[in-house]
Order: sequence, then C-alpha cells, then structure tokens
Amino acid sequence: MANADFSRNQNPNPGGFDAGSYREAAPKTETARLTPAQQKLAGLEAALPAALRTQAAALALSVVVMLAAFFGFGGAKLKAKANEAAKWYTVGVSADGGYSLSEELTTRANTAANILTTGSNTLGADNAEVLAAQDALSVFNNDLDGVNTGKTRMHAIYEDNAALGAAIDQLYAKLQEQAADPMKMGAVQGQYGQFNSAATIIGNLTYNEKVYAYQKDTGGFPASVLKSLFGVKEVEPFA
Repeated sequence: MANADFSRNQNPNPGGFDAGSYREAAPKTETARLTPAQQKLAGLEAALPAALRTQAAALALSVVVMLAAFFGFGGAKLKAKANEAAKWYTVGVSADGGYSLSEELTTRANTAANILTTGSNTLGADNAEVLAAQDALSVFNNDLDGVNTGKTRMHAIYEDNAALGAAIDQLYAKLQEQAADPMKMGAVQGQYGQFNSAATIIGNLTYNEKVYAYQKDTGGFPASVLKSLFGVKEVEPFA
C-alpha cells in the first residue's frame, strides 16, 4: 500500500491558532489628569462618610463648591475668618481700645470673690446675702470655665453675669447697713467699683456688633454648608 500523504492536512500551528488570530493588545491610555477644582472635589468627597459617597451627594457637593467659588468663599477662607472672630473674645476688637470680653468677665469674677470674702468676715458665712452671692459666683465661675474651654454656650455666662450682679449688689447694700459711713467702705468699696466698672465696659464693647456682622457674612448659603463640611466652629455673641 502506498504511503498516504498527509502533508496537506497537517496543521502548521499545533496550538490551534495562527499568529494572525491574536489581537494586538490595546495601547495603554494615559491616566486622566484632574483639574485643581476636580482635585478639591475629590478630596471633599473622600472626607465624607461612606453613606454620602453617592453620585447625588457628589453632584450636590460640586454645586456647593462651585457656588462657593462664585461668591468668593472657600474652606480656608472661612477658617481664617472663624479664627479671627474667635480671638475677639480673648484679644478684643480693635475698636475697643484693648478691652476684651474675657478679661472683663474675669475681673467681675475676681472682684466678686473679694467682696464675698469681706461679706463673709463681716456678716458671717451663714448670712443670706453671703450665701446667695456665693451660689451666684459658683455658677458664674463654672460657666466661665466652660466658655473658655468651648464647652458652654456664651449666652449662659451672659445670664450668670446678670445674676451675679444682682447678688453682689444686695450683698454690698447689706454691708453698707453695717458700716459707720456707707460712703466710706474702704477696700471693699474699691472692689465694688471695679466690679461695676467691668460691667459698664462689657456693656459698651463692640464684640457683639462684630460677631453679628461675622455671622451675617458667613451664615448664608453656601458658606453655612462649607462651615459644616470643614468643621468651622460657630462664634457666638455675648447677648
């Protein structure tokens, strides 16, 4: 039997595919570059809780940022404004000539304590006016510490200041009843004068005026939204 010629049926490519059957690998595309605005949006989105990282949330956030840019707001600008406003409590407003709300409230506390010491020594620790003044001063000092550490609302110390003023007035009036000359009370008279002087200064400070102006400038949309996103703490008026 003649040998069969299988050369025509032999597959030159035993793997089953010829070289032409392979598609060329798609060329690598260059990574898209984000614009500065897109980078900022990406950073803000990354800072959001996972539940808010949705397309709708991203769209809302982008609208807020675009509006903020249009109105001249930004996280850094808001933080700078907030930091400046926060200093008004301790440093004071330039228009107030060196007086500050924090310093005058501290003066009220210190002079009240001195008047209370005189009252306790003169009238007795169990005197009704002494006890009332002591209670008012304790509440005042606790809330003043809270305001200084950011744990207490400013309005609380405003109410405490009024209550302390009334209690010290009553205590001083009682001391005058015991004095030989109500118009010559010695050291306690000087302390009472400083106590009332601090109240007068507080009543004339432009602190509240500046804080209200700051709130008006940063309280509307979109600034108010950005304040919450960037964790900008609110600055409160005294009254």
